[in-house]
Amino acid sequence: MRVSAICTGNICRSPIAEVIIRALVADDPVLHGKVEVTSAGTARWHVGSPMDQRSQRALQRAGYADEGSVGIFADSSFLDSHELVLVMTREHAHDIRERHAKVDIILLRSLLGADLDVPDPYYGDDAEFDACLRLIERGCRELIPILRERVRAEQLGAESN
Repeated sequence: MRVSAICTGNICRSPIAEVIIRALVADDPVLHGKVEVTSAGTARWHVGSPMDQRSQRALQRAGYADEGSVGIFADSSFLDSHELVLVMTREHAHDIRERHAKVDIILLRSLLGADLDVPDPYYGDDAEFDACLRLIERGCRELIPILRERVRAEQLGAESN
C-alpha cells in the first residue's frame, strides 16, 4: 500500500508527516514492509528541494532521524500510484480531488475529530514548528489503525482469490 502526506510546498508539514508515518509503520508488525510512505506538494515551488531545515530540526528534537524525501509535485501520475493521501488542509483535499478523483483522501485533523487545517509553520519560529509536529504526530498515530485495517483487508482479499 502506498500512502502520501500532502501539503502545499512539500518542505514543512508533509515531510514531517512522512517521517512520522514511516517511523510508526516501521514499528508496527502488521504494517512493516507492507506500507510505503511518501510526501508531495500541491504546488511546484520546491520540487527537488530538501525538507525545510526548521522541520528537520523539529523532527530531530522529537527524536526522529529520517531526513525525508526531496520535494515532489502531486500530479495525477503521482496520485495514480497511491491508495491514500493524508492532506494538511481542506484546500489540499480540494486540489487533490480536482487532479485525481479516485485516491482516498483523509484530512489530518479529521483524525482528531476536527474539520480544521494544520497551520503552516513556514513563517513561524521553532516553537511553531514544534507545535505543528506535535499536532501532526497525534494525527498520524490515529492513522495507524486505519492503515492496519486496510492492510488486513487487502491480505484477506488476496487469500480469498
